[in-house]
Amino acid sequence: MLIAVDIGNTNVTVGILKDAEIIRSFKFNTSLLKSKNKTARIVKDKLLSQASDKEDVEAIYACSVVPALNKNARNILQSIFKKEVAVVGEDVIVPIINRYRIPNHVGSDRLVNAYAGLKIYGAGLIIVDFGTAITFDIVSKKSEYLGGLIVPGLKLMQESLNKKTALLPFVELSRPMEIIGRDTISSIRAGIVYGTVSLCDGIINRLLKKECKGFKVIATGGDTHLIKPYSSYLSTIEDSLILKGLAFIYQSQKS
Repeated sequence: MLIAVDIGNTNVTVGILKDAEIIRSFKFNTSLLKSKNKTARIVKDKLLSQASDKEDVEAIYACSVVPALNKNARNILQSIFKKEVAVVGEDVIVPIINRYRIPNHVGSDRLVNAYAGLKIYGAGLIIVDFGTAITFDIVSKKSEYLGGLIVPGLKLMQESLNKKTALLPFVELSRPMEIIGRDTISSIRAGIVYGTVSLCDGIINRLLKKECKGFKVIATGGDTHLIKPYSSYLSTIEDSLILKGLAFIYQSQKS
């Protein structure tokens, strides 16, 4: 088994995988990585109940967009499983041709998503990841990572409207009942969801018309299921794509 860890800006997702199949996964807030004992208890409670023995774990692979927390994550996982942790970008590289103008400036999460998409669906992909930021990543028909786009995610919009204005409240995200809000809360909710859908579909439409003709669109990330019902393009969903990508990278290291 592989322990795969996706350290994001908002949440950490941890999974047990066997041959790139997710047996179990769970999330906790990224800020908890600052507390070694608390995080260790969470991981032990959630994971070890699913593993008959720590020896079942062959390796631990992690992808992180919060470098300041990588050391803590290593220490916590190593203390539990008594194995070294391989961090993408530090200990292992993603085996995909990277055409970014400055290759080491692209986030490891984006490369892992691209590699996972390539392994599952083949070349010619637009991958949209709905996380703290929404990223669009392009895999060419030559199986190369080309780059993409980055825009603020739903939670950033949600927090910004509340923190950067005097009167607007913090609104929990959910599916809007109507496009024309009849009060402040429904107006914000409709604005964030329909605004994000319009932005995403607009970008995807532009890409498919010119640079990415005939490409397949894949969506992943925590807010995907909120956006999918309103989108014309997000029909194919891959939950936990980064975890699967880490498993594919581990397999490539073994071969």
